[in-house]
Amino acid sequence: MTRWKVKSAGLTKVLVVLGSTVFYIMSTPAVAAGSLVTDWDLTPLYSSLEAWEAAKAGIPAMVEKLDRYEGKLDEGPTVLKGMFGSYFSLNKEAYRLFVYANLVSDLDIREPGPLGRKEELGLMFSEISAKTAWIDPEILSLPSETIHRYLQEEPSLAPYKRYLERLEKQRPHILDTEGEEILGLAGMIQGDGNTIGSILRNAEISWDTITMSDGKELRVDVLGYSRGRAVSNRGDRVKTYDAFYGKLAQFQQSLATTLANTVKAHYFNSKIRSYQDTLEASLSGSEVDPAIFNMLISEVNNSLPVLHRYLKLRARMLEISDLQYSDLYPPLVGKVASEYPWDKSVETVLAAFSPMGDEYVEHLRKACERGWIDVYPAEGKRSGAYVAGSAYDVHPYMLLNHQDDYESASTFAHEAGHLMHSALSNKALPFATAFYATFVAEVASTTQQWLFFRHTLANAQSKEEKLAILGNFLESFRTTVFRQTMFAEFERSMHQLVEQGKPITSLSLNAIYLDLIRRYHGQSEGICNVDEKFQVEWAYIPHFHMNYYVYSYATSFIAAAAFHEQILTGENGGVDRYVEKLLKVGGSAPPAEILKNAGVDMTTVAPFRAAMIAMDGIMDEIEEILEN
Repeated sequence: MTRWKVKSAGLTKVLVVLGSTVFYIMSTPAVAAGSLVTDWDLTPLYSSLEAWEAAKAGIPAMVEKLDRYEGKLDEGPTVLKGMFGSYFSLNKEAYRLFVYANLVSDLDIREPGPLGRKEELGLMFSEISAKTAWIDPEILSLPSETIHRYLQEEPSLAPYKRYLERLEKQRPHILDTEGEEILGLAGMIQGDGNTIGSILRNAEISWDTITMSDGKELRVDVLGYSRGRAVSNRGDRVKTYDAFYGKLAQFQQSLATTLANTVKAHYFNSKIRSYQDTLEASLSGSEVDPAIFNMLISEVNNSLPVLHRYLKLRARMLEISDLQYSDLYPPLVGKVASEYPWDKSVETVLAAFSPMGDEYVEHLRKACERGWIDVYPAEGKRSGAYVAGSAYDVHPYMLLNHQDDYESASTFAHEAGHLMHSALSNKALPFATAFYATFVAEVASTTQQWLFFRHTLANAQSKEEKLAILGNFLESFRTTVFRQTMFAEFERSMHQLVEQGKPITSLSLNAIYLDLIRRYHGQSEGICNVDEKFQVEWAYIPHFHMNYYVYSYATSFIAAAAFHEQILTGENGGVDRYVEKLLKVGGSAPPAEILKNAGVDMTTVAPFRAAMIAMDGIMDEIEEILEN
């Protein structure tokens, strides 16, 4: 495995501010404790591919070990404890196998061998689901009072209490053993839509190359599109959009079919399990009330005037009289810095996280020095960024595609929140309760992104840099709160097509999407013109395969707005409450309850409206600078 090492040293000034108020100033050492490692070391997972194969070969025996408990759970708490021990040991090893296979494949998704191993594990998980399908129905065949008695008589069942509580909530939706086995096997034919869509977008579509106004060439694939849409030259942006959306339009029906495959699978599962609709089926597993989802869409739609104020401000700052959809991504005031290399990104993020305490910061520093992060883009590497934290006995792994700019540093801050959330939850809790729900997953990451914003804003060296940072974070509001809520609304409409017996085609998806982007961006009010060609934008967004996932980006950003303020001010329990009641509790309680216990109640409109006030406040700061 090739490694690159970079060293940096010095001191970083940390000024933590909220609005115009400075709360404290301190210094923290820059990255000097060791050498940064910019690619993964996967040996903590498995020492070699042969070791991985050997571990995979042991899975059938682990499944067979569970068979001894079938039909015997009514014999007492000791039997139930033995079954749970074997079941969670099986899942722990299976997750570890999958993490390794997924990471290796994502380093080069063109390689058929790693992709084949991922597919092989998909089949393995389906077989595990089928062969363990008897567990939930048999537990539910026991009266509730019997389960309660088991928990009283056998204290060592405590790690599995949450599983039993969640299962009780699912009682109306659990099938008999035969039905659960059939559903487990059905998993073999589900998920292909996401896989095929990813292969098309990242490997098999022959993306066009364009020549920019400076004479440089740009290959307008997913990554190139992200670059080209943000350049300052308006003509170059238009060329980028034309090339990217023109190519998507050529494949729109194929990509629509991949979404249809995914949505039909969601619909199938919701009907088989007797849910009211796909939304309830998706959120039920993570114990989130659909009312929160619907409240998000309602509150954001009511707040569209705030978005429209920002769009008018964008047009003013870019000196554009006819704002177009292709004008939404160039920075308002140039770049925050000409370069943000990896060592500077690490130094800045560690400094920004200093309010979290020394132990937290040192843990993240170790991640940067020991091969937990694959930093730079490479041909064939999966696009985007994520953290894989489900290999319980091993540290989390982070994938980045770092571009040496401010946005990449902000992305690192975001993903570092995921990494630390997983690391702290896994350390504090047993495997059975360590993994947190989707609704909570983005809160820690976005809270850290808020801290990064406040730190860099406090250290801005000029009004221009301050404007750039404020503008950059306003974009986070637009893309995370408004855009992701728009995506959530699109998801709901897309699933409703199938629920109403209507086909999912490129025509139906285009019509829904075009209506949404025009309404959100105020076309009828003359705020932003959205050309019809942008109707196919849905085709490149992989999150639409993730079963109502994107809404949690918006709710998490809104919750993080409140949490980061509490961390900086020390109010409402400050950082200690945040760490102990959120980062270290994993999935040991329902997610909305976790957030409420940590200090933010997302079942009320208060956090939503406070976030809009914060966005208006940022625009007030920008306009004040512009006026002065």
